[in-house]
Amino acid sequence: MNRRLFLGGAAAAAVGGFALLTAGPAAAATSQNGWPASTTLPLSTLTVGAVTFPQGVRSGAPHTILGYVARRFNNEVETLRKGECWGYNFRTISGSSSYSNHASGTAIDVNAPEHFLGASGTFSAAQVRAIRSILAACDGVVRWGGDYSTRKDEMHFELNRGPSDPAVAALARKLGGSSSTPAPAPTSPTWRVVRRGQQGYYVVALQRLLRQHGRTLTVDGVFGSGTEAQVIGFQRSRGLVADGIVGAKTWTALQVTRQEGSRGHAVFGIQHCVSVKGFRTTQDGIFGPGTKSVVIAFQRSKGLAADGVVGPRTWAALVA
Repeated sequence: MNRRLFLGGAAAAAVGGFALLTAGPAAAATSQNGWPASTTLPLSTLTVGAVTFPQGVRSGAPHTILGYVARRFNNEVETLRKGECWGYNFRTISGSSSYSNHASGTAIDVNAPEHFLGASGTFSAAQVRAIRSILAACDGVVRWGGDYSTRKDEMHFELNRGPSDPAVAALARKLGGSSSTPAPAPTSPTWRVVRRGQQGYYVVALQRLLRQHGRTLTVDGVFGSGTEAQVIGFQRSRGLVADGIVGAKTWTALQVTRQEGSRGHAVFGIQHCVSVKGFRTTQDGIFGPGTKSVVIAFQRSKGLAADGVVGPRTWAALVA
């Protein structure tokens, strides 16, 4: 489909399941997933990266869960784009008296023009694997529109359980929120600053990440001239200030998301750090069930989303 034509004129109002909704009555009702839908819902702002979802999403567990989905999507699938992501909207589904899950604040649409309603295969195989990982961490509480049996809606994620289902509250607690209050607004992780002359487990992690990115150096936990030279080379390759000092920008560029099934130098770094911090696991470079178990325990100890996936926040805590 021609994207310009798709976005032009009145067609821009027909993007996906969210924008295909037509105005409905203002009376209280129930959306498709069983959540109350109305014009007076408790809503909380949802901001991820540079994107704020219009009108936010329902406060409490939905905010915690959908915020988690949106953040991982932004970090692992593709960057969210301003003006292309939607949250709450009190509407009925076109041609139906049923309310969409957007009307109860329990659904989001992400990067809608790129993944428009009815289209399938809009994500690469690697992106679909990342989406599957996000869904797996949500314990069956979240459904993806790409899994619809009829018309696909790959931009769309929604709560798949009703408000009384204990799995909803359990997932919210697991992700670090609660069933009754919105999760705190996300902040950027705080990274340790590392430079020449330092040594320790965090230098091992740094060296392993450099190796992961194809840099040749000895992994010995000592930040010497060789490590400094590789840091400078990496910084230049990423357009960063090439000063050999590893701060937030360099760590952010170095870190890679790892989860069960991953292998390689980054996994060695994860295993070394969690073991040093008292969560011992075999250091074999293979992210198996044992490594996932200790990562989850470590995440819980730090108040992080305990999903067993090592992303920027977990990396920052590991090297702290």
